[in-house]
Amino acid sequence: MGIKVKLGSSAAPFRASYVNAFKPKVVKGSDNGKEVYSVMALFAPGADLAAAKAAALEAVKEKFGADKAEAIVKHPKFKSPFKNQAELVDDEGGQRPGTEAGGIFINLSNALKPLVLGPDCNEIMDAREFYSGCYAVASCEVYAWEHPTGGKGVTFSLLGIQKVRDGDRLGGTGIRADVSDFEPVAGADNGGAGTAGDVFG
Repeated sequence: MGIKVKLGSSAAPFRASYVNAFKPKVVKGSDNGKEVYSVMALFAPGADLAAAKAAALEAVKEKFGADKAEAIVKHPKFKSPFKNQAELVDDEGGQRPGTEAGGIFINLSNALKPLVLGPDCNEIMDAREFYSGCYAVASCEVYAWEHPTGGKGVTFSLLGIQKVRDGDRLGGTGIRADVSDFEPVAGADNGGAGTAGDVFG
């Protein structure tokens, strides 16, 4: 059983990146090849992650025992979920959009589709409304694991995520078509119905 925790707050949300909350896919670097829903949570330098770290430690204690937890977490091969954004660089060595050295990121994922809500707590159905670059908070289940060859680590399983406010998009414009982009075609009065020559007419 995992430990439930909320990441971010309406006053101090994280920035969502690599958003894949509507359709599962294989995450780059994954060793199992399974499709999951995922979001990378980018926390600004100095963000308060005390609750998240406490939940992670509690998950380790639950899995391996309180007497072993501290040594496991400090072991150099322990797969910590708290990673430095300085690692997120492009081919030229520059920071990827939306990231900054000194900030922390946590990868959130789940094989099950997470609940995705807007600021009004209504469910977001249009993937273009929750995008990489917006600010959010998330509900997660934290659990520790041990892999025969991958060692020990902690994962944040994404249960639900809420958009708090908009932000500059990180890649892609999010532009959608509008009715005003088009105009009626002269002589089009059949509403798109088939003609006598149609195979399925």
